[in-house]
Amino acid sequence: MRSQAVLAAALAACALTSTAVAEAPLTPRGNFGGGVLVAPPRAIFGAGNAVVAIRTLPKRMLDIEASVRAKCGGGDLRASTKLSADGRFSAKGAATEDPAPGVTIKTTYELSGRFSDENGATGKLTATISRSVNGEVEDCPSGKLRFEVRRPTTGVGKPGAPKAARYYGTTGQRGTGPNRPIVLRVSADGHRLTRGLFGESVKCRDGKLSIGLEGPSTNVAIDARGRVRDHEKFKLTQGETVVFVDDHFAAQLGAKGASGTLSLSDRTTDRASGRTLQTCKSGTVHWRASR
Repeated sequence: MRSQAVLAAALAACALTSTAVAEAPLTPRGNFGGGVLVAPPRAIFGAGNAVVAIRTLPKRMLDIEASVRAKCGGGDLRASTKLSADGRFSAKGAATEDPAPGVTIKTTYELSGRFSDENGATGKLTATISRSVNGEVEDCPSGKLRFEVRRPTTGVGKPGAPKAARYYGTTGQRGTGPNRPIVLRVSADGHRLTRGLFGESVKCRDGKLSIGLEGPSTNVAIDARGRVRDHEKFKLTQGETVVFVDDHFAAQLGAKGASGTLSLSDRTTDRASGRTLQTCKSGTVHWRASR
């Protein structure tokens, strides 16, 4: 029979070990991606949608990029902050960009979040988009957005789309720092990919790199094995030019995660003569996501 002294010492040692484990700092590593998607029929590029990407750096620093949508348009932000021992992070500031002649967009933001484990985090993001077009300014808020990011390590798992599933991950393309994010939303019955959104970039014939947000069609059918195929081919008339768009998106959805490819291309022509002015392509991009 063990003596009470020995038993007490064993219990004390156990308690100390448990405390040490509980206080061990979270050390997430790599690239995390995801965001938030509002339900249809609200527009995919409308207020309340966002993509968020996080990359871990040495000395517990985080590199954060996000694209946020509000009523009057979208804005991009980038932040650097430090991860606390308990997995919390926060940042606030403003970012300004000039996407076109005479157009200036200022994004004032505040975000906070916490890593629940080494593979993912949840957080809150609010932003005000100030859009100036030839001196006329319009301000609009994004509202409070609750986002999630994951490091896509789970694989796909059993093929098939779970009902009302959400997938969060990254693509093979890289932004200024983190890999570009992707977020997908499945319908309540598991039969449709109601929407998806991802950060993207295309390289143009003149050598310039064009970045932005893109996504597959709304309510794309999911087959019995969780496969999705979407091809969008259309043209846009923009003043004196016509843009021909040819985009592909493919996904394999499963119980644990998802993977797939995407490719984007567009050709801009002179409306009067039909002469090609510019071509831009992403090439085939691979992506992965976890639930």
